[in-house]
Amino acid sequence: MSRFSRAAGYAILSLLSALTGLVALVGVATLTTKPALFLALGWAAFALVYSLGCALVPFLRRQSAFCTAGFAALSLAGAGAMLWPLDGAPAPPAPEAFEWTTLPSGARLAYIKLGVGTMSDATPVIFLHGGPGVAAMTDDARHLGALAAGKRSVYLYDQLGAGRSTRLADPSGYSLPRAVADLDAFREALHAPQVDLIGYSWGATLAAAYLSAHPSRVSKVVFVSPGGMFDSGGNAIDLLSQLDATHRWTVLRHIFEPRAFLTWALAQINPRAAHAFASDAEMDSQFRVIVDALPPALYCNPPSDGEGADPGFYAHAKLMRPEAWGGVDPHAALRALDTPALILKGECDYLTWSSAIDYRDTLPNARMIYLPSAGHRLYAERREAFVAAVTTFLDGRELPFPLTTRSRPPEGYRGPAGDAR
Repeated sequence: MSRFSRAAGYAILSLLSALTGLVALVGVATLTTKPALFLALGWAAFALVYSLGCALVPFLRRQSAFCTAGFAALSLAGAGAMLWPLDGAPAPPAPEAFEWTTLPSGARLAYIKLGVGTMSDATPVIFLHGGPGVAAMTDDARHLGALAAGKRSVYLYDQLGAGRSTRLADPSGYSLPRAVADLDAFREALHAPQVDLIGYSWGATLAAAYLSAHPSRVSKVVFVSPGGMFDSGGNAIDLLSQLDATHRWTVLRHIFEPRAFLTWALAQINPRAAHAFASDAEMDSQFRVIVDALPPALYCNPPSDGEGADPGFYAHAKLMRPEAWGGVDPHAALRALDTPALILKGECDYLTWSSAIDYRDTLPNARMIYLPSAGHRLYAERREAFVAAVTTFLDGRELPFPLTTRSRPPEGYRGPAGDAR
């Protein structure tokens, strides 16, 4: 047997042993939340296959010392990859003058109020951040402050599992119905019979779900770069395609770090096991590096400064799963409403054109504005245009930009079209 054939045979054995161990680890993790148990049994499965290969393959049986050294090296490498804490980025500074409100469940939501308006003056506005699970309260407040003019108050809160709000001990608790209930509890804490909603990205999904569940509690609604309304799945490929090579490598390297990838896999099958394996603090820190690398995909012309995002990994991982949406399609309920709605869509948004059209065509009293030179974070890149459009809409005045009535993207549009007609 040639040296190449022996090397190939050993490589195949090593790969087969590692895959067997990983499958066993994940399988055991569906039954237990104890990391020591599923890691040990995963290693045991790896050791069994590796030992059988060394005992049964003739050329390896003659090189027992080599097999023993390889086993030790692979075991140490695997332990290091799975157990060594992940590198991450520190949390951004806390926003000024933020407060907490306690929900009936006992969880706390961090929030800030922009403006000096009171309930007797005007309907309060609640901004719903995106992600899911990607809060950026300080940076969002910088861009949204101009909305809080005169008697209008604008509230920003970190959704459950993100920013400075409560993390759940059991990540299985993150769901769209839970987010709807939290939003309603936040409205009640403001003593507001009605609110105006601004939903950005995933926040638009939440706003649509809330409107369908509590239509009488929403006065007007704005959908900014809206995510899919129902069971839309992820848009990771579209997002990555708009990154340059350097930032794409940063994202992929951190996603596929063995410990991070294993945690993500466990979060899909047994979130409690994933949470026991890697803490909120560790995964949020690692997820922050990924989010910090995304701005080139979120703007037509990315800013030089960061956004100071404070994401929650487990909220994001769980809410990206279709089963977390509760199986309730809001389309039928929304088609029966006359709630005034405004959709804002930018030229470089990485989300599909069809996702925005879906909102416009579903809500009977919806209008849509297309803004050139604006990416996914439209309200940050075209702040003045955003404020002008939203304030005139909320005030019931004539909109300052032409409406988009066509279903196909306009000339010059640089985002994905999706299934636009």
